[in-house]
Amino acid sequence: MNFTFLPAEVKFYEYLQQASEILLEGALALQYMLDHMDEAEDLALKISDIEHKGDQVVHEVTNLLPRTLITPIDSDDIQRLVNTVDDALDAVNASAQRLLVYKVKKPSSTAQTLTRLIVECSKELTFAFKIMPDKKNYAKVREHIVRINTLENEGDIACYAGLKELVAEKDEIFNLIRWKEIYELLESTTDRIEDTGDVIQKVIIANA
Repeated sequence: MNFTFLPAEVKFYEYLQQASEILLEGALALQYMLDHMDEAEDLALKISDIEHKGDQVVHEVTNLLPRTLITPIDSDDIQRLVNTVDDALDAVNASAQRLLVYKVKKPSSTAQTLTRLIVECSKELTFAFKIMPDKKNYAKVREHIVRINTLENEGDIACYAGLKELVAEKDEIFNLIRWKEIYELLESTTDRIEDTGDVIQKVIIANA
């Protein structure tokens, strides 16, 4: 079996940046979908294609890591970072598919709020990865992570408020079930982005 080690100059930070940009692309597409549910089928397909792009980045990183002698940060952390970003993108895609399957015609205000928070979290993550290669920027990276934590907390609050509203309105059971599932999927996306932020915090502490 042939196994060739790669040069040390594999730009893993560029892969992480690319992964976060694909996540942001998916989040923006989901936000657009909520405002254009008449195009739901085409937009859900577009988001699925974006998710496949994210998978390709994960596969590339996973294949490169065992063959790279020197990495800018711990190789396990690189794998965790790219995996958690991909988990968030998977949740974005799952949310889009549920909107399509449940034939949502008009988005609720809660769904719009949660999607906006996903977009904002994705932007913060992209900013963090962009400046993370330079240790001089670690303080600024922390600011982006704190912002992600704040946005995730807002997502929790919005999700719980939306669920309470569904119960209070005593909607038909189908409407309650479909929105409950969609809300929880959307909220889980911000959770996954926060997971990425937690790994970044660990990396900063280990490499400061």
